[in-house]
Amino acid sequence: MAELYEIWQRAEVSRRLDVLSGFVAMCAAGDDDARRRLARLVAEADAALSASPPDADVASERLEELVQWADTEWADHPYRPVEARPDEADRQTRDYVKDLRHTAVPAHVGCEMGRIELSLEVRFLALCRQPGLDCRTRQDVFYVAGRAAMALDLGHLDVAELEIRRMEQAGSAEPQECGCGKVHRSAAQGG
Repeated sequence: MAELYEIWQRAEVSRRLDVLSGFVAMCAAGDDDARRRLARLVAEADAALSASPPDADVASERLEELVQWADTEWADHPYRPVEARPDEADRQTRDYVKDLRHTAVPAHVGCEMGRIELSLEVRFLALCRQPGLDCRTRQDVFYVAGRAAMALDLGHLDVAELEIRRMEQAGSAEPQECGCGKVHRSAAQGG
């Protein structure tokens, strides 16, 4: 499903464009020339993203032009949006992807993706709430959950389910004490 990677790229551009264009619109409220420039940049980016096939490169160029403009005019503005941390940016982008992928994947595949996504979230939260989960195991659970989410984002449903099983194994491994007195998880148990 190479289409899903393209959808992800479009969603990233759309997310960043929405946030920054809202900020610029607020700052340019009384300047007709600036409002026209903003409208042109957003319209060109939206047209590129809506084209068949979508042109993420053109949309990215318009976004970059908007970023440069905001950096030049309002770099010190107290409400200038900053780029979200990678995990937060991915969460926000994932919301955009959900909207876009409905048009790109068959309904039954979309339903299956939703089922796997819900399964991942429920199982991840259940593992994180386990009492006595040590730091290393928690890191393993987070890491493997991230791999499952990435596989799902790219449309690799079988891989996502495999990673969910790995996540459960990592979270259910029993700590074992080694000869040095430290507690470790056995490699056979996913740690």
